[in-house]
Amino acid sequence: MQNVAIIPARGGSKRIPYKNLAELAGKPLLAWTIEAALDAWTIDAVFVSTEDRLIAHTARRYGAEVIERPSDLALDTTGTEPVLLHALDWLDARCHIQPERVVLLQCTSPLRGPEVINRAVQKCATTGCDSVVGVHPTIDYFFSGAIDGDQLTVAYDPLNRPRTQEITPRYRENGSTYVVDTAFLKRTGCRMGGDMRAVVMTPTEGIDIDDLNDLALAQMHMERLGSHTTIERPALSLFG
Repeated sequence: MQNVAIIPARGGSKRIPYKNLAELAGKPLLAWTIEAALDAWTIDAVFVSTEDRLIAHTARRYGAEVIERPSDLALDTTGTEPVLLHALDWLDARCHIQPERVVLLQCTSPLRGPEVINRAVQKCATTGCDSVVGVHPTIDYFFSGAIDGDQLTVAYDPLNRPRTQEITPRYRENGSTYVVDTAFLKRTGCRMGGDMRAVVMTPTEGIDIDDLNDLALAQMHMERLGSHTTIERPALSLFG
């Protein structure tokens, strides 16, 4: 297999209990990313890495395979890369799968659809780069400052502040989508770096759900886009 999607989804969450299964427009949050990955023609297989039985059940219900993650890799302090490296070892040992590229998809970005995934994977494949990172444009950095005591210092000249239309945007890593060459990931222990490229999406596509306000915002966009129909997929297993 060339491109394997890995969706980390642990059971613990502080701000929204069981956040990865929170309902969004008629489906568990996790389901939106599973379905986007399954609909992406560049993805050969979709796996959810979890230590939680309910999340595992939901993942299978929506058509993903499940990687059994040990509980010591599901802590608040656990980084993403150890989870990916464990997934690669698990895939090799259990399924004899050694993908050329790992496509990391965070299930807290439900508005990133298959088109974004396809563009990210294609960019990595066609350029031969080491990694691709999902970003969206932002100009918020310009109108920012710091408070020292009661004194406000801004990072721009208030007397010559340009219109937002005139500001060259910077690009914010939104955490939704990463593609990394497997050899690079194993060599460096990092999902980013080397010859690194970007897949640019809209701020709406890059929404990251961290708290209840984000969930409400995503719900609003889902309703606006008409994405509120519950669709369940038959479970398709690599294991028969």
